[in-house]
Amino acid sequence: MSALALLGAFGTLLFAGYGLLTLLIRQQTRFSLTEQIAFSWLLGAGAVSLLLWIFGLFVHGVLLPRLVAIVCLALGFVGWRRMVPRPLRRRATSFEILLGIIIVIEIAVVFYLSFVHTLGWDGLLNWEIKARYAFANGGILPGTYFSDSGRAFSHPEYPLAIPFTELWLYFWLGEADQFCAKTIFPIFYVVGIFLLIALGKRLAGREWIGLLVAPFLFFVPQITVEVGSAIAGYADFPLSVFYLATIGCLFCAAEQGNAAFFRLYAACLALLPWVKRDGVILWTVAAACGVFVILRTKRSPLFFLGLLPGLLVICGWHFYLRTMHALRPADFLPVNLETLGSHLYRIPPLLSAFLAEFYNLPTWSLFWFVVAIGVAHLSRRMGNPRVLVLLAALIVPIFLYLLIYVFSSWPSYLDHVGLSISRLLMHVAPVGFLVTILAVSSRSEKNPARVREGRGVTCVTAGSERTPVVELA
Repeated sequence: MSALALLGAFGTLLFAGYGLLTLLIRQQTRFSLTEQIAFSWLLGAGAVSLLLWIFGLFVHGVLLPRLVAIVCLALGFVGWRRMVPRPLRRRATSFEILLGIIIVIEIAVVFYLSFVHTLGWDGLLNWEIKARYAFANGGILPGTYFSDSGRAFSHPEYPLAIPFTELWLYFWLGEADQFCAKTIFPIFYVVGIFLLIALGKRLAGREWIGLLVAPFLFFVPQITVEVGSAIAGYADFPLSVFYLATIGCLFCAAEQGNAAFFRLYAACLALLPWVKRDGVILWTVAAACGVFVILRTKRSPLFFLGLLPGLLVICGWHFYLRTMHALRPADFLPVNLETLGSHLYRIPPLLSAFLAEFYNLPTWSLFWFVVAIGVAHLSRRMGNPRVLVLLAALIVPIFLYLLIYVFSSWPSYLDHVGLSISRLLMHVAPVGFLVTILAVSSRSEKNPARVREGRGVTCVTAGSERTPVVELA
């Protein structure tokens, strides 16, 4: 019965996401099966969690999941009527088949590791605890939870995308089951792999580059086995996948006449602050990149409305916290010029700590060395606005994350850095893979034969040929 319940939960979530995807794409762009699954999951998880929160302001108990299920099925019906067009498929090469097999094996290992490991500290006491409290209270978090100092350790101010996705599973299961809740996190890993493959095709114009780079995600310890990884139940890796989708869509949206990807970018952008509080920083960077693209490509001012959903999420959540008299987070001092001026002495030690993290081989292996080479290679193409957006999306959040520790209230702010910096850097790590893909593709184009092969490829036309291997990933 648990398997059927999970199937129902995931099915309705994907129905909702697919319906939203069809409404955003409007049959203007061809999407491969892997892209459709990836974006359907992201949009579905965001939509279901938001609906549970919004509807929960008015109803609770049995009526709440039923209302959300009706909306999910209605969106699924819309998706069935509209259908996202899929590109033509071609015969896979032996090399692509081999890479596809490697990816499938890696995904199986990640699922296994997730099932044999328990949820980590944050996974239990920051995220799952919210889902459990809400399930026990008819689908809404008790008002006393936000103002109870005894529960401040669980960060009541954190947003609800992850816990309410778990809550959706609990509604279908009829009980709060932590083992089943773990299933959503390896799915985010699968979605990340699918996005890297698909975006690799759109960025580079060739199947094999995305298939070649995506398997290396498995060999970054911070992503697969370390604290806060994709198997630990933390929100950091899901946030990194949402950020990957946001920046990847914006990269494609930078082409003229590609409004479908801009709408998809706006939808993913709006969900960043809903996944984790740190998502506000990523939203700020991605929104600034979006403004740059709008101005650089001389698009209609109406495109600025794409930033509005994210602002509504940010303001709505902060208003809700104020209404619930939520406790202020104790990890940081007030953010103002006075605090900044009195703590500037922290910047040199923070720089040293960040640099040390980049060559922390047990945590990151050679990942940041490879990304640094890619950044150096692409720096010669800074005149290209799409390259500039990609590099800014990778580098600017790192500097902003460094600055937030200037406001740390911990007695030893370097301990604060040591406990959390690897998880913060993971937020931008998938974008680092995009940088690597773009660098590899530009390098390979120095071969005249490959230039002819990839000539004229854009994010709109890149999906014109797909292989069965990529479809199944």
